[in-house]
Amino acid sequence: MSRLLLALCLVTGIAYGQEAQRTPTPDEVAFARLPSDVQVMLAGMPAREALQKFDFARQNLIALGSPEPTPERLRAQVEAVLAPRYTAVRSASAGAMTFPPLSPLVPANAFEYR
Repeated sequence: MSRLLLALCLVTGIAYGQEAQRTPTPDEVAFARLPSDVQVMLAGMPAREALQKFDFARQNLIALGSPEPTPERLRAQVEAVLAPRYTAVRSASAGAMTFPPLSPLVPANAFEYR
């Protein structure tokens, strides 16, 4: 009986030691470098997916003309990517006053009700 108990303790100790020495993946290291408030928002998903969402938010800000956004604006954009009000992140351009004008067959507010 004591040999079985000793073997069980040995196997459990080896498994625990291997888990404790696991090195983090590059995605986990990059996720750890994000601001803490953004980490909290992205905590429910794997590191790779969270980094993809964060990069998408940064790309949207760059496209809107903010290559160096404030932390508040970056946080708001990450929130918009995680839970968009519409089916896609809303554009800051194109409306009733665009040139050339939008088609008369499509009302300017057609996309507001999606």
